[in-house]
Amino acid sequence: ATIETVRFASETVSNVVTYKAILTVDNADLLLRPGMTATSDITVQSVKDALLVPNAALRYSPAATARQRGNVLSRLFSPPRPPRNRNRGEQAANNTRAVWVLRNGEAQRVPVETGPTDGQFTVLKSGEIRDGDELVTDAVARAQ
Repeated sequence: ATIETVRFASETVSNVVTYKAILTVDNADLLLRPGMTATSDITVQSVKDALLVPNAALRYSPAATARQRGNVLSRLFSPPRPPRNRNRGEQAANNTRAVWVLRNGEAQRVPVETGPTDGQFTVLKSGEIRDGDELVTDAVARAQ
């Protein structure tokens, strides 16, 4: 099928939002009848033989993790911090980001070039990352 038009007006039933669409479909077998509904999966983009990294690895920053440590009550009742100009979690115009890889027991920053994402995983186009590398996605402070 080919999507010709997607209507702007949404319909919500049982917390499910749907949009009416007009499709061009080959109905040579006459299996489709007027008024029938269908559910479909729409492939927007397809990438083959890609190295994927979890988006949490692209968001991770050791400095941010260190700021999150501390007493839970102090974090709950401390005043909000003023916004700072920082690049953590932001994507540069040339899709250059960084991930942290665990090598020899230490986290090392590795610049990478990213590609398409599905919201959970992102394609790596280039960078010194290999299949099987351990990426840092979060850190836990040791109890003292």
